[in-house]
Amino acid sequence: MKIERYQYITPHNYVRNPVVTFKHNAGVPSLKNINIGATPDGLIGKIRVRNGKNDECFLDVVKKIIIDGYENYSVINNSGNFVGEVILKPQKYTNYDTLYYSSDPSHVFVCNLFNYSNPATPYYKKIEQYKDVGIRLLQIALQRSYEAMCNGNIKLVSKNESKEWYKKVIGMTEEFPETTNGPYRFSIHNPNSMILLPEAREHLLNLHGGI
Repeated sequence: MKIERYQYITPHNYVRNPVVTFKHNAGVPSLKNINIGATPDGLIGKIRVRNGKNDECFLDVVKKIIIDGYENYSVINNSGNFVGEVILKPQKYTNYDTLYYSSDPSHVFVCNLFNYSNPATPYYKKIEQYKDVGIRLLQIALQRSYEAMCNGNIKLVSKNESKEWYKKVIGMTEEFPETTNGPYRFSIHNPNSMILLPEAREHLLNLHGGI
């Protein structure tokens, strides 16, 4: 599989939801308690989401290694429908030029994120709608960032219609704002290149109860 270009698609027109507290379910394996990156391909656990009635439910997460370090995580419901998926790639730098970087540039790059259950996206598949799918997939990316010793750093390139969701709900910000001074100050400014700041990591980690 060759990834020709990076894009990031998430549900849009979201508003900040109140904090959701999930009930403990000891019979459901949590991704929080495993090393996601070390697990083999296949079913690796479940995530907690909400259905259209706002009731808690659990969906399967299936892992597949693609090529060149790319990883795919798919969310599947009890009917076997694909509800969402994320393609990401951990990028760990062991050597980097301190002239250009003031801190470790290692990160997980989120190449694609799809929510097939949300009718507000172009990838809607007319299946039962679930809430928090996009958040859960980003939480998987965050956990992989810690596992891969990328310090919780996440990067992605957003769609214009999704940018406010990243900023207001997830807590991301532009990676290279127009006032940037640094290695990219002479490059073409891309306002949709987004990063997760250190102060937003705990917010994402625990958003809507966490994975």
